[in-house]
Amino acid sequence: MNFDIDRQTLNDLAIFPNNNARQSIFNLFNQTSTIGGNEVLQDMFNNPLIDPVQIKERLEVFWYLQKHNIKISFNRNDYDFAEFYLKKHYHAQPFSAITRFLEKIIYAFKFNNNDYYVIQTGIENMLSILNGLIKFAVDLQGNLPKKIQEFRSIILNTFQSKEFEWLKQLINKPNRNATDIAKADHFFRQLAFDRVKILLNVAYQLDVYQSVNQSGKALGFTFPVISETGATGVIIKGLFHPFIADAKSNDIEFSPGKNVCFITGTNMAGKSSLLKSIGIAVYLSQLGLPVPASSMVTSAFNGLITTINLADDLEQGHSHFYKEVLRVKHVAEKLNQSKSIFVIFDELFRGTNVKDAYDASLAIIAAFAEVKTCFFVVSTHIVEVAHELSSIENINFRYMETIFEDTNPVNSYKLKEGITEERLGMWIVKNERILEIIKDALKS
Repeated sequence: MNFDIDRQTLNDLAIFPNNNARQSIFNLFNQTSTIGGNEVLQDMFNNPLIDPVQIKERLEVFWYLQKHNIKISFNRNDYDFAEFYLKKHYHAQPFSAITRFLEKIIYAFKFNNNDYYVIQTGIENMLSILNGLIKFAVDLQGNLPKKIQEFRSIILNTFQSKEFEWLKQLINKPNRNATDIAKADHFFRQLAFDRVKILLNVAYQLDVYQSVNQSGKALGFTFPVISETGATGVIIKGLFHPFIADAKSNDIEFSPGKNVCFITGTNMAGKSSLLKSIGIAVYLSQLGLPVPASSMVTSAFNGLITTINLADDLEQGHSHFYKEVLRVKHVAEKLNQSKSIFVIFDELFRGTNVKDAYDASLAIIAAFAEVKTCFFVVSTHIVEVAHELSSIENINFRYMETIFEDTNPVNSYKLKEGITEERLGMWIVKNERILEIIKDALKS
């Protein structure tokens, strides 16, 4: 079973680069040293985990590397050239005692040839990479997490095989001759190609773990704690949006007894940014990556669905309201298919008149509240809906604070308990002197 997420959600949260966002969450972490590491990171981002045990196993690798301050050297040029060498379609000659002397002569004559340069440099780089992996595996200490144990076993078991015994000697040999190069070339690109690729994949995974650790620390993120008890819930402290400079932080909590968070607030109060922050934290926690918060304790989810920046569908002739209805229907179908879905709606039913928006929001949010195996965050500026729903015990009412200073609204971007009564629509109209401008037009 795969984690349920769609293109709308990925775009809403700017997980990957897209036309609507200059920044992306992926690029925040995309600091790997190798091309292979970058590919592993992309695969990780494209496949969020749903098993809390697997998420915890990934987190344990990060914690272990941090605790023991393990630093692995990844020379991008070595890895890039080694991969280039392995992919080159040279004909690696069969190596035997009889042909060894002939191979030596052939390679010696090719010393200044470009093909020979690629082979020799590729082999030197491969030996350097393998030496680094052996050193990493041998130097490991303490209680090893499961994944670190797997990496260590792959490396050490590979080099304990008879075929690889001579390679360890070659790694430590100071001056490698043409015979060594010929034998190593035949070994890397024919006899042990698949096993070498497995070792490189281990290196790329370690590159990701190391770079994510560094990126998370630089961003001020923290690693989430994943609950394995079977109880569902989310507690986030110090949540912030990673794209906003000097962003204000907020705390938010979900449980089966409070599975709906209803957020009210004026325009520009920060509701959308808060909702995106929650979605980003949930998504990253499913990856086992650090989240934009001071702490996060969460259960694992089966899916994440957001509706924040919903565009009109002009090609199919769908109005914004109809797109919203289809989106809610999509969520309802997902709720029928799977438990433990995290759902976020920003300004539910903004595309219709106030009366229809009020009625539809009231009905849908009340229905959401009944699905206690899932969590919901819904924002609106129609405060009357919040008042009407106030009797439902498992709805958590919060608002983004706006206060007036010298008749001017000031947004604190802080999440408060309760329902706001502030309205800015008419204040903005008056502040822009729209009515006066119209009256002036009548005079002219």
